[in-house]
Amino acid sequence: MRRGMGLLLVIFCLQSAAQAQVIAYDFSPLYEKASPAIVLISTDDGSGSGFLVSPFGHIATNFHVINNTRYLAVQFPDGRKVKADIIAVNTKYDMALLKVNSSVVQGIRPLQLLPEEKEVGVKVGIPVVAMGSPLNQKFLMTQGILSKVNEETVLGDFLLQPGNSGGPLINIDGQVLGINTFGEGSISGAVRIGTLRDLLKTNDIWDSIEIEPSQRLLPALSSVRYPVDLLNMKIKTEPLNWEAYQFKAGDFSVTAITPVLIGKLQYATGRMREENRHIRRSKPNSDPNFQGAGDPFFEWHRTTENALDYAVTFDIRPNAGYTGRSKFARIVAPIFMLGRTGKLDMEFKGEFQDFKIYRDGQLLEPIMPGRQVIEGSTDGKSSRFIDQASAGSYVYSPEDFRTGHEFRFQIVDARKPDEIHREVVMDENSPLILQIRADFSFSPDFLFLRLP
Repeated sequence: MRRGMGLLLVIFCLQSAAQAQVIAYDFSPLYEKASPAIVLISTDDGSGSGFLVSPFGHIATNFHVINNTRYLAVQFPDGRKVKADIIAVNTKYDMALLKVNSSVVQGIRPLQLLPEEKEVGVKVGIPVVAMGSPLNQKFLMTQGILSKVNEETVLGDFLLQPGNSGGPLINIDGQVLGINTFGEGSISGAVRIGTLRDLLKTNDIWDSIEIEPSQRLLPALSSVRYPVDLLNMKIKTEPLNWEAYQFKAGDFSVTAITPVLIGKLQYATGRMREENRHIRRSKPNSDPNFQGAGDPFFEWHRTTENALDYAVTFDIRPNAGYTGRSKFARIVAPIFMLGRTGKLDMEFKGEFQDFKIYRDGQLLEPIMPGRQVIEGSTDGKSSRFIDQASAGSYVYSPEDFRTGHEFRFQIVDARKPDEIHREVVMDENSPLILQIRADFSFSPDFLFLRLP
């Protein structure tokens, strides 16, 4: 009896395995076929995804990806990055159509949109894949099934994260049935492709074939990653000189962020936490070889951490201070209120507009000019922030700073956009330039230590 039950169990398991094999899909051919048409869209407010829909350079994405941007570029999987123009938008369905120079897409097959007659096949349970560039990764594929089908949207368990917006949702036949748009927890959503299909039928769109943005290649982030061994060595052997990475420029503070700075700050934070833990336990750490939180970066971080981008990012933030009323209150309150004061209001003193660097008189083109809205923070006891402001984040290649004798940093405040708010001039021996060069250099000792 037991033998018979065991045989039945084996047969049941084999049947289950066979059924699992039937519903499993190998999406690698689909990825190889579709991936050349997937693009990374860069704006001054972040990045998103898109996909080629015509042999003339038309690219579909979400409207919210490109909304209110001053900078718009498209990067293909082969690394080429070019300017893009906005051709049409549909704000109701969060859809936008861009265009790049037609010569840029020669040899790339546009993705096929799901034909109207096949819309009836969009049902709960069918397998789909989502493609795009989420977070700091590029050109990823995730898979799932449709969980709910609405008239204008579809929901499913395919993974979408920030940066996926605008990428295609594809069925197993390689046809685009939606534009990836939003994610909430383990459920993601896409706008159905019918609206884009109708948009591409209009005469205005095909009149845009004659629009040809520049085909000049724009600076792109290097595929080279910062060496993990070199980074860890610099973190542990070179002291952190925080002031060397910063400078003041009128109503703004500028910080040059490099992989070494990020690593040293992370290491120092881990070390302080570990030491505080020892002190809290009344066991001060006296070990001279104490390593704090351990190596901050491992080899696998090279492909997962944007902290290891081979780049210099200039963070430009407006300074903060008391509002005019709060300044007056600080003076008057001690006189008329016997020193008792309420919370004082804080505000930003600048509104970022633009940032430029000239090396020996030549303007350096950033890999990515960025601008975002920031909010201030206080202790919440004696003051409060009542303001928001724009800050800048401009990414450059380290190679821009390896040579040159004079560097001019210019900041434009949005309150006076037609003039330079402040220009800061540095020579090649300034602490900032020396620090950037040092962070992206290594000594012969390092090469010697790495020899087998």
